[in-house]
Amino acid sequence: MRKVHSSASNSGRIGEPLQLSKSGFAKKVGITPGRVSQLIRKGLPVDDDGKIDVARGRLWIAENVNPIRAAAQKQESLPLGDERQQATLTSERIRLASEQADAASLKNARLRGELVPAIEVENEWAAILRKVRAGVMAVPSRIRQQLPHLTAHDIELIDGELRQALEGLAVDQ
Repeated sequence: MRKVHSSASNSGRIGEPLQLSKSGFAKKVGITPGRVSQLIRKGLPVDDDGKIDVARGRLWIAENVNPIRAAAQKQESLPLGDERQQATLTSERIRLASEQADAASLKNARLRGELVPAIEVENEWAAILRKVRAGVMAVPSRIRQQLPHLTAHDIELIDGELRQALEGLAVDQ
């Protein structure tokens, strides 16, 4: 005869058996009896009579079984012994999920205005630098207006130095 909960002490599962056989536990948690045997070899707690305490078993599974891997194995059944293929499939699914999350994150950041297309940034900087260049190139004529005593040779020297500075900035050094 199976033991039955008499109180709601186990997460509100009144009437749920305290202990089940391997096959009963497998059915209860939605896995195969063979998988239960595998989990027992990995440390799933079993009573001396071979029964599995349902609450302890669920807790052990929650703490020790990777839910991503378990979901991948449920969706795609692969031949036994092909662990490398299972690992590759699982890692690919994880990578795909990660890439999809990254894509969604980038899309949301663009919609919030946190990201700007690179071409827009490049165009804006090009416009700013054109204004800087024009301002620097106008310096000799402004100096000529403010300091009329300078000779044409002096103004040419200033103009040449400014052009050299702009050329030096234009070349990646």
